[in-house]
Amino acid sequence: MAPAREPASSSLADLVALTLAAGLAAGYLDRLALELRSVTGEPVVFVGRHSWWAAPVATVVLFTIAIAGLGLVAVLVGRLDRLRAAAIWVFGFLAAFGALYSFPQIQRLAALVLSAAAATLLTRLAGEATPARRRRVRWTAVILSLATIGLAAASLTRDALLERRLNRAAAIPPTTPNVLLLVLDTVRAISLSLYGYQRETTPELSRWAARGVVFTRAYATAPWTLPSHASMMTGRWMHELSADWMVPLDRTYPTLAEVLGRRGYRTGGFVANTDYASAEVGLDRGFGRYEDYTLDSGQLLRNSTLWRAVARIAPIRRIIGNYDNLGRRTAPEISEAFLSWLDREPARPFFGFLNYYDAHRPYFPPGDWPDRFRTPGVDLNPRYRREDGSEPEPAPARIQGAIDAYDNAIGYLDSEIGKLLHELERRGVLERTIVIIASDHGEEFFEHGLWDHGNSLYHPSVHVPLLVIAPGLAPAGVTISQPVSIRSLPATVADLLRLPGSPFPGASLVGAWSGASLPDSILLGVRQVLRQPSWYPASAGNLGSVVTTGKQYIRNQGNGAEELFDLEHGLLAPRALPIDSAGNLARLRAMVGGMFPQRSP
Repeated sequence: MAPAREPASSSLADLVALTLAAGLAAGYLDRLALELRSVTGEPVVFVGRHSWWAAPVATVVLFTIAIAGLGLVAVLVGRLDRLRAAAIWVFGFLAAFGALYSFPQIQRLAALVLSAAAATLLTRLAGEATPARRRRVRWTAVILSLATIGLAAASLTRDALLERRLNRAAAIPPTTPNVLLLVLDTVRAISLSLYGYQRETTPELSRWAARGVVFTRAYATAPWTLPSHASMMTGRWMHELSADWMVPLDRTYPTLAEVLGRRGYRTGGFVANTDYASAEVGLDRGFGRYEDYTLDSGQLLRNSTLWRAVARIAPIRRIIGNYDNLGRRTAPEISEAFLSWLDREPARPFFGFLNYYDAHRPYFPPGDWPDRFRTPGVDLNPRYRREDGSEPEPAPARIQGAIDAYDNAIGYLDSEIGKLLHELERRGVLERTIVIIASDHGEEFFEHGLWDHGNSLYHPSVHVPLLVIAPGLAPAGVTISQPVSIRSLPATVADLLRLPGSPFPGASLVGAWSGASLPDSILLGVRQVLRQPSWYPASAGNLGSVVTTGKQYIRNQGNGAEELFDLEHGLLAPRALPIDSAGNLARLRAMVGGMFPQRSP
């Protein structure tokens, strides 16, 4: 007997089952493609621990939108009989393109051609919708749905059990000081009014600085997020750590969260930078709760490669009127997540780590903040591209427009930090909390012919703000001009808490205000950047730098280039010096050379 043919138009139930089965299958194919990519040279894929079930769910949402659009077209042209075949072709095309898009080595045009071919073949193989085929589609939808629900339940249960296990340490007296580390991602010191900037970008930080210690010459260990955060957590120089562009922080050295957690602290991390501060890169180690990829709509959709591809389409961005990063968490969201976590056990001492991403490109503060700092006649440039640095001399208005947008973002973030600290004070928490406010790195606006960060060790990229507010433990209204490194933060916390047997190297910053001597040399570095514009200094090789006695020495191990800057008389705009004025140049070269030993051929 010949198989029964499909009716003139597919039933709604059949279309729902097809969309669900295809969307979930495409989502798993997407995640498998990312897994393949991770084992073939890029171990970090930046999608989060929920992606095995979140990617299929996000893809179903996209396929639902696609089938709705196809249905509307089919009704308008009177071809509902072709809706199923059209849906299979579109779903097949999107599934194949999503998998291929995961690999940057595959040209986009080639991915489009291959996806179209795969979709055409799939449509032919699918054939007509016989009753047996419709049943298989429905069973596939049911099985994949149950699998997705099971994965979601297992993932969420795992998080809850991990938090419970890590927070079972022996209780400590409730009078023990809390520790709160606020990291203002991508905030350079020279753009803060706290440090003499002409615009009043940080009135809140200036007010809070009167209650603590301000370091005017604090330096990141690296000009980008992961190694700098890793240094703040372990107390190690960047070249001592595994953390690199596609290499997570390993377990060689203990983290501040691990040490405090073992001593009874509640530990919570709340991260807005899901590119290089997420659990995937190892920064979650020791935290009972670590929020990076959350389950709100934007973050959920970001799990799907197809949604990330859609988000890069400029016309769609214009239609929805949103040019920001997909799923970016704002400062109020980070603060609220932290406060909600705090409310669960308000009496227990805590270590909180908050990463704020609002001053990272693109610069899109909400409300009227984009109009706070505007240069007359200059358009804001919140989405400048790193590749713009290839221009020998970009128009001054483009540079100023980017600076204006950046200053607005800093001003907004400053106001939100003030709100958090005022709320903690209102709750009576602040009086027994060590608050450290720092940045992981700065930003460049063509001061040295470069945009962005992570590509050099010039002053705008590595000079960062640093404040320590610790009632009863640190003095108020003190300014320290001696150069210090953010790698000293774990040792400083251990010192302030008087922890016995601290495992953290580096000099405690307590010595800066108590009269003790501190090291006179600070090391900074960045490893060679691959697949980036050739004009980046870091594209030529590893960069090492020493800040000492009012000078900064930089050496490129790839091409041997050396630079020297005067920090004593030009902190906001360091002046280039001739190399032979460095004094003990051999010592500086040896220090930088020791950061990245030359490998034997």
